[in-house]
Amino acid sequence: MRKFHTSVLLAVGFVVLTGMLSASQVFHHPRPSDELASRWNWAVEDAQKQGLKDGCWIGYSIKRLMGEYTYFASNGTYSFSSSYHYPSFFRGKSLGEIVYGYKFAPEVSDEEQIKKIAKQALNDLDKPRRTQRKIWKDVAILFRYGRDSSRVPEKIHFSNLSVPFDQGNRPLFWLDKAEDAQSFHLLSRMYKTVANEDLKRRILNAIGIHSSSDLVVPFLEKVLKSKATDRLRGRAAVELGEHDIERSLKLLLHTAREDHSLYVRKRAVSGLEDLQQPAAADALIELARHADSRDIRRRAISALSDIASRKAVAALEDMVYSDEDTEIQKRAVYALEDLPNGEGIPYLIKIAKTHPKLKVRKSAIYCLGDSDDSRALNALIEIIRKK
Repeated sequence: MRKFHTSVLLAVGFVVLTGMLSASQVFHHPRPSDELASRWNWAVEDAQKQGLKDGCWIGYSIKRLMGEYTYFASNGTYSFSSSYHYPSFFRGKSLGEIVYGYKFAPEVSDEEQIKKIAKQALNDLDKPRRTQRKIWKDVAILFRYGRDSSRVPEKIHFSNLSVPFDQGNRPLFWLDKAEDAQSFHLLSRMYKTVANEDLKRRILNAIGIHSSSDLVVPFLEKVLKSKATDRLRGRAAVELGEHDIERSLKLLLHTAREDHSLYVRKRAVSGLEDLQQPAAADALIELARHADSRDIRRRAISALSDIASRKAVAALEDMVYSDEDTEIQKRAVYALEDLPNGEGIPYLIKIAKTHPKLKVRKSAIYCLGDSDDSRALNALIEIIRKK
């Protein structure tokens, strides 16, 4: 599987999208220690009284354990809901500055920004998300409403307080900090009342980022086992991967093996890939070797390349040589190519020189040709000279 590192493109694009931020109003709840439901009702009632023609935002923050170099971001129109490397020195006000008045980083020129973005992106190439030190960060959950704020929200966004946020012409009703349980109950009630599938998927995404696995995992399990659409059940499977507990592992492995929907099974493999416990690698190895679907086997092999543990690498090499399916063998070759820091080069050299199947050797040679590693070049020269 060929991969493309998108840190630079995402970061540069975000500078362009964000631009100059609006100076729209922020209304703070007078008693931030009140129950979240009470604060929410205050925001809805106040928005209705004001008759806001452009609608409004309602938002609050929760605590989330995240990678040190990973952020959620939104520009008010698009939301980058998955984590990615993101430097905190973009032009414009951060959400924290908008709601609390404090700055996270000094302003710098556009040219300096691009240089720093590119430099950090290059540094981050060798710092995958799963190896980052985890720290607690404030994450805002933001609900965008149209003119009638009593109805369901138009959009739901996530944003760390340290990144820029464009609220447009809509005022923001800021409810301050919320406990995980209160936020979870608000979102789970919202999930049951809305009909729009895209919004329901987004609510599942929002529920998934909460840290209280004792609340979140049973809810996601119920959705996964329900008669909901495959897209909703698949989203529930992916969100289970954010909760690194044994119950999530068992649910995801069972779903990846047994679910009637291939789409949901693939999403369950993605959830397993995100789990950090050692048993997740064992589950993926089992699926890669024994799943009854080639699609699931291929997806599990790709996931193993991302995990890149010693156990996973050994399993990939074994599949290259012992599996009876040539396409699976080639997929394992591509997974070895994707190992970080050139770890797969020695395996690719061995395969290119010794594998009994010509198609598999060719795949390894193509992978070596894509590498700028000197070991790959030397191996290719050696292969050519022997012909």
